[in-house]
Amino acid sequence: SRAEIPPGRTDVSSDASSRTAAGFPFLRSEPMSCRGPPFQQSRPLKGPGWRCAEALSSRAAQGGAPGSNADGTALRLWMVRASAQVSYPAALLWSICVVVDQEQDPSYWNTQARATLQAALKLRPQAHRAKNIILFLGDGMGVSTVSAARILRGQMEGHPGEETVLAMDSFPYLALSKTYSVDKQVADSASTATAYHCGVKANSKTVGLSAASSPYECNTTFGNEVSSVLHRAKAQGKSVGIVTTTRVQHASPAAAYAHSVSRSWYSDADMPSSARREGCTDIAMQLVSNTDIDVILGGGRMYMTPKGTPDPEYPSSNSRQGHRKDKKNLVDVWLKARQGKNAQYVWHKEQFDAVDVKSTDRLMGLFEPKDMRFELFRNRTRDPSIVDMTEKAIRILSKNPKGFFLFVEDKGRIDHGHHDGIAKLALTEVVMFDRAVQRASQLTDESDTLTVVTADHSHVFTFGGNTPRGNPIFGLAPKKADDMMPFTSILYANGPGYMHVNGTRGNITSVDYLDEEYMQQAAVPLDSETHGGEDVAIYAKGPMAHLFHGVKEQNYVAHVLAYAACLEPYTDCPPNTPGSGSCLDYIGYVSRTHSCSTEEEQDPSFWNVKGQEALRVALDLKPNVHRAKNLILFLGDGMGVTTVTAARILKGQMAGKSGEETTLKMDTFPYVALSKTYNVDQQMPDSAGTGTAYMCGVKANYGTLGVSAAVKRSDCKMTKGKEVESVLHRARKAGKSVGIVSTARVQHASPAAGYAHVADRNWYSDADLPADAVNGGCRDIAYQLIHNTDINVILGGGRAYMLPKETNDPEYSSRTGERLDKRNLITEWLSMKPNSRYVWNKAEFDAVKDWETDYLMGLFEPKDTRYELDRNNTMDPSLTEMVEKAIKILKKNPEGFYLFVEDKGRIDHGHHDSKAKYALTEAVEFDRAIERATELTSELDTLFVATADHSHVFSFGGHSPRGNPVLGLSSRIAEDLKPFTTALYGNGPGYKVINGSREEVNSTVAGSNDYMQQSAVPLDSETHGSEDVVIFAKGPMAHLFHSVQEQSYIAHVMAYAACIEPYTDCLLPLRDNSQAAPSLSKLFVILLGILPALPSLLLT
Repeated sequence: SRAEIPPGRTDVSSDASSRTAAGFPFLRSEPMSCRGPPFQQSRPLKGPGWRCAEALSSRAAQGGAPGSNADGTALRLWMVRASAQVSYPAALLWSICVVVDQEQDPSYWNTQARATLQAALKLRPQAHRAKNIILFLGDGMGVSTVSAARILRGQMEGHPGEETVLAMDSFPYLALSKTYSVDKQVADSASTATAYHCGVKANSKTVGLSAASSPYECNTTFGNEVSSVLHRAKAQGKSVGIVTTTRVQHASPAAAYAHSVSRSWYSDADMPSSARREGCTDIAMQLVSNTDIDVILGGGRMYMTPKGTPDPEYPSSNSRQGHRKDKKNLVDVWLKARQGKNAQYVWHKEQFDAVDVKSTDRLMGLFEPKDMRFELFRNRTRDPSIVDMTEKAIRILSKNPKGFFLFVEDKGRIDHGHHDGIAKLALTEVVMFDRAVQRASQLTDESDTLTVVTADHSHVFTFGGNTPRGNPIFGLAPKKADDMMPFTSILYANGPGYMHVNGTRGNITSVDYLDEEYMQQAAVPLDSETHGGEDVAIYAKGPMAHLFHGVKEQNYVAHVLAYAACLEPYTDCPPNTPGSGSCLDYIGYVSRTHSCSTEEEQDPSFWNVKGQEALRVALDLKPNVHRAKNLILFLGDGMGVTTVTAARILKGQMAGKSGEETTLKMDTFPYVALSKTYNVDQQMPDSAGTGTAYMCGVKANYGTLGVSAAVKRSDCKMTKGKEVESVLHRARKAGKSVGIVSTARVQHASPAAGYAHVADRNWYSDADLPADAVNGGCRDIAYQLIHNTDINVILGGGRAYMLPKETNDPEYSSRTGERLDKRNLITEWLSMKPNSRYVWNKAEFDAVKDWETDYLMGLFEPKDTRYELDRNNTMDPSLTEMVEKAIKILKKNPEGFYLFVEDKGRIDHGHHDSKAKYALTEAVEFDRAIERATELTSELDTLFVATADHSHVFSFGGHSPRGNPVLGLSSRIAEDLKPFTTALYGNGPGYKVINGSREEVNSTVAGSNDYMQQSAVPLDSETHGSEDVVIFAKGPMAHLFHSVQEQSYIAHVMAYAACIEPYTDCLLPLRDNSQAAPSLSKLFVILLGILPALPSLLLT
């Protein structure tokens, strides 16, 4: 923690040159400029690449080399949105220009996706035994943290950042992990460590014990111990090690070797006397006595030596002296027990570097009295990095011919940085953590080493704020907040960064917000920022890595690790020989339906059986390599990982359960991937640029639809020749029926990307077209809806854009259509379509007979449909009802269908309004629609994909017990002695200061439909988030969704799965239906065969 940084930090330089020398050249990228355009627009701009070219050539004309600063000032890139002017270092600007130029061409994205698709098609599970296991644990490394760290790493290397690939991103298999503990909705590092180390979920504060033990009650320890995979690996003759950037007695590594009712009993001095009398042992003592660990590297010296023993590095510091009361020197105990086993102890990097791995079989290195320092403050002459320690550990452990188990944790870095509300500390640690992952990959062989990277929990960390492409990750958002003060794109929902001066938010330009210890602003004041409650990612490669799939309980991690290496209880396991297949009959399989019962969950067998069942399902899972007849793409607009997790809990609580253990329908989809959502010109994307990516397979600019990134927003004349076709359009050309269902207006960006090509997503009707667009021949989205693609089913809102201004709305007499051209597009559409129906209310909708209808348009509101919470059940159908009607009409086509389903006006708009109840209720309804779709179709011939276009700066965390209402209050109060909700936003309209302090909230207010959760920064509309979103998939070729992908990859997989352009040569076989039901021709042959025998049969 920061307390461990020596006063004055005389050994750590704070100037930019020293950071560059240390390998962090862009940590202090110049802040954005809020001044006018640096380059005069003497002629119409032609796109980001043109602007880059002019910017650089103008500098070159002044005598500067491309990308240099002739006059010493930073080059500026005038971004698409006039307000988004950003000041960049010259080298970074040059890189942005090169990248943007490439990305304007659709062939860039098509070629990239084809290569990725080919790699996915060649991917084969390694179904043999793992000799070695490496478990990397990024403590507090949620999905938003990983995404931000990816950008940081790219910017540190001189690139825009968003397109960067982390080492863990390249791992081929990915899953999500549910992190709650038995007694907490938002878990701690102790209970989660017990889950992923030992395969059993536990109570908070406890390590290596089942949930039958109670925190701090020593007498509940005995008989409730559970063994870790590390311990089981050692029992089978493997070498084992732990590497951590915190104290080696910290909860995460401790769960691998200790059994303690308190994660804080580091030494005997930390234990109450009653616990010592009852026979409990401190964690440090268990470190040297419970399991023979070969390599131990990290911090924690003071817990190993007698009280008063001077620390070798800080001999004059009383606070760093030995801590033990029993007068034992556990370092000496460890060394003595390993006499004759080539054991060494080191505490300094010089000693560490001198260790000869060839002659060393046991190594303990303790480099700080407590936690090790943050990477930004590490003394490179005294302390090794996590990369150094990982390499040394692997070189020592890999000498064992039986293999090894290594646990590597970056804890004191990522997690502590977030707790301190200092994002720069946290994200820099993730970058170093990823470098350790990369180095481990170089030192091992994927054919015999299972490598898993995951997190124990997340944090209430958000980043968004309408930032342009390449925006410095620690920089400012391009626009000021509603209080007319700037804000950083990174914010926290709660934490020590909450600071108000005279009743107003602090002006961050008065401080150095790029400083290493700058605390990002927070919505709620806490002395320590809290963990988040959402799912975290699992990245895996190597033998049996394919068993990590879908959404799993966190304890599943330990079961896969044990099974892959044939450790207890899976000694009947995969064979040793690579490529020889796996044994599926390893478990006495018991099918059980588990109810949520804390008493039941206290028994380790509950979690072991649950883990075994999930493992059996994974082993039985076989890819469906047939052609998809039908394609259904479900798009939860704004449905980030945090929203999915919170909706899961809400769904369970609406059913009368605690919620955390609930399974959404999309959770059951067997294949999971992550999608990188940035637009070509924006770090924080919108629904138009993302819609073009997942619908058309090509990334685009912010605000543009169905066109390549060569088109600048709102520039009509750039559109022609830059159109890109959607999978929906290609499916229709291939003879399939197609449909769109949306809870927004059907002209909204997400569905419009399926049929329209416009330079501005807001050109809903001709009334929205500017004069130059009209003169340029551009058409509005509503017009293109009925003229571009022959769409069979159109359901949602948006009547106003289809009707003349002179026409009254049928539901609201005071409202009229919006079209200026006097055209009624509804009647035009009906006149063009046979067997067609138009409806505008639920009664008419319900009366539609799907067997008589080939075309159906239903527009139930003038603009967006209502939120589910406000929907009039007698006037408007639900999303689920619209999906059912659409499928029943579309599935009549023997060639199959393509259906796009979006919950937009619900999830996304609810978040923009900072009304989490609306957003989460919509997500629950969205999941119901998915469930109904799966009931009406078969995954044998239907590819289902559920994903999001982007996330939001929404978080939930705080201190919430198991079953706490997901929209309720934290169990603790904030530093201002006021309660706060666990659900909060980074920015948005929920920011309120009354009489100079934060607004009061109680459970009644927090539970109301219209309650706006509080935020750190005041905006009239909460912004999108910039992190990755999840792709859930099942059905034919669903296994191609794996790892971390560009969002444009989605369209390519869907096109390939259905063998439509440009993959008509896919050669995928159609599913053989002969076993399901005999064809008419076969029945005819059978009848011909028995006809001659009928007379004799009748006589008998």
